[in-house]
Amino acid sequence: MEQSRPILSSLAVASFLIGLAINLSPASAQTDEQTQRELYDNNARFEQLSGAARTLLELKFGKKDASQDASPTQATAGSTTANSFSPIEEDSNVLVNNPNEDLTARDTQSETTLVVFGAAGNGSTGCSAFNDSGSFVPPATPTSKFTGFSRSTDGGASWTDEGTLPTNANGDVGDPVLARSSLTGTIFLSTLQFSGSGIRVFPSTDNCNTFAAPVQGAPGKTGFQDKEWIAVDNFTGSGQGNVYLVERDFGPGNGIYFFRSTNNSATFLPSGGTLIASGAANNVQGAYVTVGPDHAVYVFFFDQSSPQRIRMRRSNDQGLTFSAAVTVATLATTGVNGNLGLGGGFRTNAFPQAVVNPVNGNIYVVFNDKPAGTDKADIFFTQSTNSGLSWSARVRVNDDSGTNDQWQPTLAVMPNGEHLFISFYDRRLDAGNSLIDVFGAIGNISGGTVTLEPTSRITDTSFPVVRGQDPVVNSVYMGDYDQAAADNNFFYVTWGDNRLANPNFAAHTHQPDVRFAKFLVFAGIPGKTNCHGKSVSALAQQFGGIDAAAAALGFSSVEALQDAIRTFCGG
Repeated sequence: MEQSRPILSSLAVASFLIGLAINLSPASAQTDEQTQRELYDNNARFEQLSGAARTLLELKFGKKDASQDASPTQATAGSTTANSFSPIEEDSNVLVNNPNEDLTARDTQSETTLVVFGAAGNGSTGCSAFNDSGSFVPPATPTSKFTGFSRSTDGGASWTDEGTLPTNANGDVGDPVLARSSLTGTIFLSTLQFSGSGIRVFPSTDNCNTFAAPVQGAPGKTGFQDKEWIAVDNFTGSGQGNVYLVERDFGPGNGIYFFRSTNNSATFLPSGGTLIASGAANNVQGAYVTVGPDHAVYVFFFDQSSPQRIRMRRSNDQGLTFSAAVTVATLATTGVNGNLGLGGGFRTNAFPQAVVNPVNGNIYVVFNDKPAGTDKADIFFTQSTNSGLSWSARVRVNDDSGTNDQWQPTLAVMPNGEHLFISFYDRRLDAGNSLIDVFGAIGNISGGTVTLEPTSRITDTSFPVVRGQDPVVNSVYMGDYDQAAADNNFFYVTWGDNRLANPNFAAHTHQPDVRFAKFLVFAGIPGKTNCHGKSVSALAQQFGGIDAAAAALGFSSVEALQDAIRTFCGG
């Protein structure tokens, strides 16, 4: 059965603070201070840091000069019209943060993460976190904050900005990642630390209404720790409920390290972590962890060797040991962290995102890279059907005809294993290759075959590059990642969006906010015979009747659901 396309989006933002002096009090902070100063002074190493880490060091030691070109790159524009997911979207372009709370020039919310959950597999509750420069209150101290979070209890139709995370001895400095345990219902939010060595993991046991004091997700580390990701094993059997965390050690460990918790995040082990990839020979960054239905643990990362590559290691024993690294894709990028050198002066990366099909165990990976010719940035997809031992030839996801930029993809797969979703930033609608939209594509899965549908626009308004205006954000930062989610009915996505002005600071005519979209997957092909009948039949079968389907999917009546299907089908 073919199905329609939903969407999810991706925006990432990672880098905050600048130009203030931090008061590190204890003597134990001296070693960390020296290590951080060495990173700051070493331009090559500084360029390898995440946006949030750069911001932190600039806050402590002063803002570095931006050397990137702020002018847009001229490109060959393709079509300036686009298919839209709007006929089938339930909630579209909804604000997640509250711009009215941005009272100063510290008004950046970006680099988004998302989990959704609810009864019967429907995402009635959503939790999103993001970098938030408004959470920072000068002067900087070891307990300073740079992370915000929001909650929705109506399926994403509206969001409540919940403010800051709990005050703690090491603070928080963004790079947030969310994961949820279906076994315990606990939500885990990981962030970088503002001071000291390690990674903060904040648990929530009340569905994202509040977060408790953090635990240490990277124990036994010294020096600066960066760019973490977190995941939970939600598959029935041995390993269910395990929490896995990866991060980049820029201290003496110099590499990517893995930690795990088998007690719902009360503690993480081993002390010092398990080495996944050394940074001694060349930079490694952008680690990403995910879990398969057989409880295998997969860690992906960017390897800045020559040529640059995306690599993967697999564990068959719940993270105790890992197999040798396998190359997932060889890249054409040559910049630090895979920077694509796009117009507008903001930096990008070639960090991967990955998911494992919950039914057949196939592994899917998305990334951006420089294609052949004059095009600077496209989105690519690859898969493995043998537990990561080998990988398919890459497939270009964006289907525009020109050479405008596409970058920073997200990826989600439905629990039933039938569809996946990819979202990304896209400039195809602007002949000047400057204004930004978010686009997405649905992949229909049949065994080892993934068929990508045409891409469609998620945003309903294009927005410009915004960088260098927030006084406590790194001047070339505009996000490092976003995150998408899925249940068996909808795809969900959040992204960074610069369309609005700051209502309280007139000089900022555009400010970075977080937006959300949610899309229903209908059966059938728009414009084809019996699309409407096929969609109705599929939903009735899935929910035990069309009345039950309308209620479960949040429509006010069967007629409202029928109207949505007719709109989708084109008649």
